[in-house]
Amino acid sequence: MNQAIGARRQQMLVRLDAALARLDDGEFGYCQECGDIIAERRLEIDPTTLFCTRCQSERA
Repeated sequence: MNQAIGARRQQMLVRLDAALARLDDGEFGYCQECGDIIAERRLEIDPTTLFCTRCQSERA
């Protein structure tokens, strides 16, 4: 169980690093699929998200 928790934490660190890189590149907050702006509320909930609500629902 501890290994699973550690793996999830590591994955989150990778996602946070990627979000910070997008922020540095000026690409943070834009959907990786369609290029539209990701809703601010969605980013408040999960700042590591890559897709807007519409594109995320199409991927599911």
